[in-house]
Amino acid sequence: MKKLNKLFLPILLLTSAIHADDKIYSFMGIQTSVAKFENVSTPTVGIKYGKQSKNMRTSISYNYGANGSDYYQTLLIQMDTGVLANTFRDIALKPYVGVTVGVMQQNDDSLIPTRDRGYVYGIDAGLTYILNDAVDLDLGYRFLKTSKLENISKINDLTFSMHYFY
Repeated sequence: MKKLNKLFLPILLLTSAIHADDKIYSFMGIQTSVAKFENVSTPTVGIKYGKQSKNMRTSISYNYGANGSDYYQTLLIQMDTGVLANTFRDIALKPYVGVTVGVMQQNDDSLIPTRDRGYVYGIDAGLTYILNDAVDLDLGYRFLKTSKLENISKINDLTFSMHYFY
C-alpha cells in the first residue's frame, strides 16, 4: 500500500494544483474495454471516478477482465487534456491525449494457479462526445507498457466509457 501511495499521491496533488482557478466538475462513470496482450483479447468492465476542469481531466479507474481461467485487474490513474480546443470549441466532439499509470494483477487459476503483479504506464488518446451538461461518452485507446510482470510486456486497450457529472 505504501508503494501505491508513493505513486498516486504526487500525481493527484499535481493535477489538483494545475488549474486551481478553473471550475472543477466531479464525475462517476462506467467503462468497458477490450484489452489485448500477448495474443489474447479480453473484455473488461470497470468503474471510474474523476475530476475535470475546462482543460484537464484526471480519473482513477478499476477494471476487471476474464478469459477462461485467466483474469486480471487494473487500478489506473489517467490524466488527459483536450487538443485542438479552438477547432472543436463549438461542437460536442472533443479530442484528448494523456498519460496513464497504475498497477495490474494477473491470475491464472488453471492446473497450477499463478499470480503476477506489476506496474503499468503509457499513453492514451480518444474522443469525448458531450451529450448534455450531465453526461458524456468517451471512446479511447490506451497503450500501456508493464514493469515487474513476467507474462505481459504491453497492453492495447480500446475503451468505451459513460460519465455522469454531478
